[in-house]
Amino acid sequence: MSSISDETIRIYNTFTKKEEELQLGKEVRMYVCGITAYDYSHIGHARSAVVFDTFRRFLEYTGRKVIYVQNFTDVDDKIIRRAVSEGRTQKEVAEEFIQKYLEDMERLNVRRADFHPKVTENIEEIIQAVKKIIEKGYAYEVEGENGRDVYFHVPSFPEYGRLSGMSIEELDRHRIEPDPRKKDVKDFALWKSAKDEDLKAEAVFDSPWGPGRPGWHIECSVLATKHLGAPFDIHGGGKDLIFPHHENERAQSYALFEVEPVKYWMHNDFVTIKGEKMSKSLGNIVKIRDVLEKYDGEVIRYFLLSAHYRSPLDFRDDALERAKKSYESLRNALENLDMEVAAIKTFGIEGERRDFPDFEEKFRDAMRDDFNTPKALAVIHEMAGRINQIVSEGASLETFEMLFSIYRRICSVMGFFESYRRIPALQEYRELIEEREMARRERDFDRADEIRDRLREERIILIDTPRGTRWKVIGGS
Repeated sequence: MSSISDETIRIYNTFTKKEEELQLGKEVRMYVCGITAYDYSHIGHARSAVVFDTFRRFLEYTGRKVIYVQNFTDVDDKIIRRAVSEGRTQKEVAEEFIQKYLEDMERLNVRRADFHPKVTENIEEIIQAVKKIIEKGYAYEVEGENGRDVYFHVPSFPEYGRLSGMSIEELDRHRIEPDPRKKDVKDFALWKSAKDEDLKAEAVFDSPWGPGRPGWHIECSVLATKHLGAPFDIHGGGKDLIFPHHENERAQSYALFEVEPVKYWMHNDFVTIKGEKMSKSLGNIVKIRDVLEKYDGEVIRYFLLSAHYRSPLDFRDDALERAKKSYESLRNALENLDMEVAAIKTFGIEGERRDFPDFEEKFRDAMRDDFNTPKALAVIHEMAGRINQIVSEGASLETFEMLFSIYRRICSVMGFFESYRRIPALQEYRELIEEREMARRERDFDRADEIRDRLREERIILIDTPRGTRWKVIGGS
């Protein structure tokens, strides 16, 4: 692999609306918006999680250290409504669905973030940030139901709208919270005074403005910069978060630090269901755990990476079936290669060194080109085809081990086969396997079956190939 200084990674920056060459050091600070924990997570959440987990893996593969932060919104209108309807507290609801999300992510082979901060564990930091924004003239207080509300005054930040690319007229039309107390229709809440539902759900915190809770947007400004500082390198999330969430986050963070808070904004596109956007009104929400009942987590991961992250991805059963077959073909190549290595080590098979293209460089080129995972998968499939060809023709142990190392390494960037266990050499069973091969040649199938069954009791599955006997170990891979 080349050094970090040789890496040229281009990414589409939502802020500048163009592809840019990433200017990154050895340490990359990255924040990705997490879930609002009021229900089971859906396949759209899975896409964002897998996309940015894979991007993190790629950055680490290039030799960088990534400090990765993903928040959990654990106090919110939807959480409170569910808590009240079920006679529970906000904390009980949020903790349940955070845990369910983490379980889903583990099955998708999505690694934990370095930090998973929660809103309720950072209330004091949020209060201090809101006070600072008020003091600097970007926000104001108004009377609320059980205290005072605090609103960010959008006209105080002339750059508002630049991230989303919306005009003032568009921004005015998109506001969904009309409130006569606001100075401007675009203003949004930093702090909300307590309402009856909040009190019932125990979702209320003391503040200088009376009992209440944070608005949605302020949490990410505080939680991101608490762990990563300002500015930090990369902010990720789904396309649906560009407006209003990330637009508001940028405004708040600028008010706090008077610096552009993020160098590169990355957003993945939607998962559609038979061409339509997921929504509760259409009844087409697909939960991650429901898909996991039908497909292995790495198959789902393959599917989610099969389209470019900035393109829509349509969820269909036939698409999942194609992903399953494609994933299995990659796994079969890995096992075929590993079986050959085990056989060479067992029988001492001689072979010649074989050349093959620089698949790793082709893989890196694809990933450096705006994180082009479909192209990267195509490279892996090309390598799988070459592996199968070399296995069928024979090669040296050195060739096979080199192929295995490269293949395993680039597949790991995609989150595949990390739990794969190598097939062992079987020197202790060599004579028995050779006896079985002789029995088969002499058509003594009873003896051949007897040996096969005996080894099966040892959890070894013998496989007859044109190249001789190979094997797998039950539970081994």
